[in-house]
Amino acid sequence: MITQDTVSRFLFDQHAVRGEIVQLHKSSEAFLASRDYPDCEKKLLLELSCAAVLVSSSLKDGSEIMLQIKGGAQGALKYALVNLKADLTYYGSAVLKEDAQVSDEATLEQLVGTDGIMTMSVFPSNGPKWQGIVPLNPQSISAALEDYFKDSQQLPTRFFIWSDLNTYQTGGILLQIIPEVEHNLESLEHLSILGSTLTSEELFTLSQEDILKRLYAKEDLHLYPAAKVAYQCICSKERCANALKGLKTAELEELIAQGNTEMTCQHCGKVYSFSQAELKSLLLSIQQ
Repeated sequence: MITQDTVSRFLFDQHAVRGEIVQLHKSSEAFLASRDYPDCEKKLLLELSCAAVLVSSSLKDGSEIMLQIKGGAQGALKYALVNLKADLTYYGSAVLKEDAQVSDEATLEQLVGTDGIMTMSVFPSNGPKWQGIVPLNPQSISAALEDYFKDSQQLPTRFFIWSDLNTYQTGGILLQIIPEVEHNLESLEHLSILGSTLTSEELFTLSQEDILKRLYAKEDLHLYPAAKVAYQCICSKERCANALKGLKTAELEELIAQGNTEMTCQHCGKVYSFSQAELKSLLLSIQQ
């Protein structure tokens, strides 16, 4: 079993195609342990986190990315999102619609319906935010992403994503053409056929180097050093305190009158408690 959480870039010497390979285990385990999700939501979040890492690796350095899925009218899912920061730490959450019930074996289509949407938001370290929205292909996250890059980016890309709920592992491969180079589409098709032969067992037990050697034994490629990926929610008591200080004075005074108060992170479910004395101190800080 692979225990390291890493993503690596690779390039082919004879093909105008670039690639990324990612394996997540410890971070996925920490991610899913934070909330009590049904298995179908766990699978969705596993694959969405893998997808976010693969997509992020195709962008310029310094970009933060958020992948979000919104369920359609007939879907049980309200939303699911994963936010990956520039340092490759990520967090996220999923919420079902009020009163919605799903089985652990629910498919992606049952979760999102036939009219769900996928939103990709990119926050560069320098430059304006940009966002793309596409109808969600309910077959799989991989199919949805391929549609996005084909329709919104005009950049043919293949995704192969797997997940294992028993071991909390996810991983996958991205193959993407290098634009404006002859025969890049033919190369992408050829390499995708080879990539599709990878099994989940191989992905979750072999090293990234061994995986690529097995898939592309007759191809010359260069594998770059791996980058580490980790789960890390953005919540903190300080962020909660800043949110409380953003309340109107009357609202904060009402909380003080009630005594202690608690705030729960919408992503990881961690609870932060504030005593009456701490609330009074917050009120005093915004009145000064």
